Amino acid sequence: MNKHQRLWGLYAITDPTLTPPDLLAEKTEAALAGGARIIQYRDKSTDSERRYREASELKSLCLQYNATLIINDDVALTARVQADGVHLGLTDTGIHEARQQLGPEFIIGATCHGEITNAHRAQQDGADYVAFGRFFPSRTKPDAPLARLDD
Repeated sequence: MNKHQRLWGLYAITDPTLTPPDLLAEKTEAALAGGARIIQYRDKSTDSERRYREASELKSLCLQYNATLIINDDVALTARVQADGVHLGLTDTGIHEARQQLGPEFIIGATCHGEITNAHRAQQDGADYVAFGRFFPSRTKPDAPLARLDD
């Protein structure tokens, strides 16, 4: 299956605020059993060994369910656990640099917030997908700029 075929289906994002570490595997497996096809592991903590263990466990679950694992903001962790790809924010590693580090077979996604110019730039830089949002109030990203549907 090529990388673009792995980008189909329900995309679920983990967050340590909503899914505490002790429930991460259980809740992720429930999402996969319920039909999620893509899991994004999102944890901004500085505990690199815990993050490695958790991402490795999610990688195993994704393999079991034939799902795609995307790592948020961390190219090195993506490579270390051999996840399927990485999702980059506007201030993270650049798309070109990530592609050089990971290679062509890895998926690279990019945050665009509500700006179509960010999407065009990400596409030109070689992103495989772009993400818009937040569209509604968010407990995990309360300060993120609001994306508007009428723009």
